[in-house]
Amino acid sequence: MRYEDETEDYYEMLDKQFEEDELISFVVALFEYSTELEEQVVALRRTVNELSDKERLPFPDLEGDIYQVFDDFSAYRKYKSLIEERIEWNKTHPISEMMKWL
Repeated sequence: MRYEDETEDYYEMLDKQFEEDELISFVVALFEYSTELEEQVVALRRTVNELSDKERLPFPDLEGDIYQVFDDFSAYRKYKSLIEERIEWNKTHPISEMMKWL
């Protein structure tokens, strides 16, 4: 094998790894965004309940119908550990909060 071929294979491997990392980052960003939206919906429902007739709450179950589970997607199963690692990293690194705005 020639050096040029090895170098080309190496860069192809790096490109594939970069694409996969971008995919994981995208999925994590979507997951975090949907989590934020779910929290906002629960807060709004809580506010509506507080302003409503206590005997007939419009949202007796604040969270019952808004949470989505993705366990049945093969891509989720494939990337589950990496997604969980990335989410945990985002929670513990303050720089990640700044990166959201870049």
